[in-house]
Amino acid sequence: MLIVSIIMIGLMVYFGIIGFDLTPIEDKYVEKIVDVEGFDGLNLEAGFCKSHEGNRNELNKSCGELTKNSCVSTDCCVYAKMNGEEKCFSGDEHGPTFRRNSDGKTYDVDYYFFKDKCFGNGCDDN
Repeated sequence: MLIVSIIMIGLMVYFGIIGFDLTPIEDKYVEKIVDVEGFDGLNLEAGFCKSHEGNRNELNKSCGELTKNSCVSTDCCVYAKMNGEEKCFSGDEHGPTFRRNSDGKTYDVDYYFFKDKCFGNGCDDN
């Protein structure tokens, strides 16, 4: 046992003298893996609106990030042309939820799509 200990210490001293590094090699490269899951119409309808229940301001922000096709697939968003801007807003079959600015001025809604059906004066052009 004494001989084995002397050999081990001798090898450690020898490796230290010649500069042989005994520390394991660390891979400093971090690989980031992201899973992207697509929504089909059913999941978008059921999950998107339920996840924003009770918070209309947050819903309006989230609707604004949707594409036109995704927007008209939900029960809680409308794709509208309002105040010269055409995008997705929170709303229902009666149109966009927020139609006023902070000063109380009501915006004009030219048209809006809800569930692929167009409402308003500008529908003939779309």
